[in-house]
Amino acid sequence: MTTCSLTLQPYGKPSFSIEVLENDGRKSSIEQIITKSPDVCVFSDLSYEFALSCEETIVVQDVNVYINDVHEPSVYNNGRIMFPGGGSSDRRIFMDCYGFVEISLVVSDNDGNEYQYTSEYLPVLVRHGELNNAVKAMVNYVYSNQELLLLNGEPKAKNPANLKESGYQNLSAQIILAEEIAAVYESSFGYFKANSRFKLDKISKVDRFEHLQYVTPATVQFIATHPEELRRMSSYSGIRIGNSVYQPEKTLSMHNECSYDIYENQVVLGFIRKMIDSIDELYGHCCSLLEQIPGNENYGDEYIYSSFFMFTETKRMLENGLARLTNLRTKFAHLWTMYSGALKIKPEIIINEPRPSHVFLSVPQYNRIFVQIHKWFQFGIYDFTKENFMLSFIKISSLYEGYLLAKMIAYFQSRGYVIESTRKRVYPTRRNWKYKNTNCVNTFFFRNDRHKLTLYYQPVIYDTDESGINGIGLIRNNSIPVLKGDSDDNRLGSHYYSPDYLIKMEDDSSARYLILDAKFSDLACVRRHHVRDLAFKYLFSISPVRPVDTVVGLCIIYGKCKFSNQIQSAYDKQLQNQQITPITELLPLIESVANDEHYSNLDELMRKAFISY
Repeated sequence: MTTCSLTLQPYGKPSFSIEVLENDGRKSSIEQIITKSPDVCVFSDLSYEFALSCEETIVVQDVNVYINDVHEPSVYNNGRIMFPGGGSSDRRIFMDCYGFVEISLVVSDNDGNEYQYTSEYLPVLVRHGELNNAVKAMVNYVYSNQELLLLNGEPKAKNPANLKESGYQNLSAQIILAEEIAAVYESSFGYFKANSRFKLDKISKVDRFEHLQYVTPATVQFIATHPEELRRMSSYSGIRIGNSVYQPEKTLSMHNECSYDIYENQVVLGFIRKMIDSIDELYGHCCSLLEQIPGNENYGDEYIYSSFFMFTETKRMLENGLARLTNLRTKFAHLWTMYSGALKIKPEIIINEPRPSHVFLSVPQYNRIFVQIHKWFQFGIYDFTKENFMLSFIKISSLYEGYLLAKMIAYFQSRGYVIESTRKRVYPTRRNWKYKNTNCVNTFFFRNDRHKLTLYYQPVIYDTDESGINGIGLIRNNSIPVLKGDSDDNRLGSHYYSPDYLIKMEDDSSARYLILDAKFSDLACVRRHHVRDLAFKYLFSISPVRPVDTVVGLCIIYGKCKFSNQIQSAYDKQLQNQQITPITELLPLIESVANDEHYSNLDELMRKAFISY
């Protein structure tokens, strides 16, 4: 693996250098996503130049720069990478970035070879402003509704009884289950202290002769070998020696004694120890994650870490989890003292689910604990899926896309649509494609009393009929690139497009498709930089496979907006009372705007796209 050095020079600020690794040598763990160096960051509102230094074996001819996978026009000249424009503001390459950025370079040498280099994720600094509050609200919404994205469209796993059905592990749900287990143990202690199941063990001990229940060979041997215990008796029953009759004062006798050392009690006690160890493990994971999360949003007086808001909900959840885990640790330590004192046995080391013995199945108090143990093992140790999922939105574009997906699901449900099913469809790709399959559910099937609706997240539209892959009856109809060096168009025989969302509305005979793309930009930027390219890609370059189907239009959803912004057409020169088709709509949507405004704009979009909606 080769490396290059990339120097970033922000206007008016000190420069710094970073390594860029060939073939993306970055690891995606939380610990490596969250930077430990407060000085290695980029400013959203400053212009930049780069300087590239590579190994002597590579003679650089040209460089293409990508910021978060978006091509940034640049000029390469003798190691310098400049971003042209009419003024310094045009070189603010991180202006629409939020959270983190990843810088990718496609380096061409004199022989026509290409080398791809990628940086670590760099935090983005933004100035104080209202936008930060909007992003924070968006993060909160995604965090609160991400079960829609991770599960099957319905928030589950909040009730421990549904853990097996949901297949989703939530830290809060795991703590709730642990609290439920502690409550069962607390309410059952009275029974186990007084009425625990036991077995009868035969115990031999030296006792008074009159307590002897039956004679065994061991009893006879004891009497024969302990003459000192013999006492002369006046009765005629006993051991006759000469003219005298003797009886032992004490002898070895066998007694039945209750023993609580049975398998079920071993499991009951051993599982308390298992819970203590599991809680300690969860506590350690929470502490480790908290140590990695930034504790301060401010970078000097003017700037803040935009990534800070992406971690606030995760931090709050972890801190709350730690408090509850501390309480649980105290509870289970007390339960251990209570049960070990009552049972006085050696516990079973619990590694797997216990076997369903007769006692566990038939005795109610034992069965309650048995059921709780099985719930715990079905759940498993929480792997911080939810928190890692949130931290996967390290780029504002990804966060905004996830936010819009959750918002649209909620919108359709509010309009009477019921989720029939969902799936996480893996789209076939080729080795060099930039497309990456999502880490969440990406296909949602809705139905109401009139229509069948499918919502696709980051679908793939191929240049051949691949409707059998996920029911998408669309095809990319040309190989014309949107931009020079567009990576999606640089794979011979493998042209594809991947819009952010696709809505498919079906009736008995045909299907209508609405393509949607998300841009965390303002209206002016969308009109100036995005409408043309997206219209070319999704209106000109995509056709239905079946003649009866229709692509009804394109909607660009943008996030830098205010309450007063309304949905509007990109056709700003159309005749009054005339709708141009296919539609091209510009729709504002951000969490700082009330839901009613969101839904009103979405209603208008759906009416324009699907007249009978």
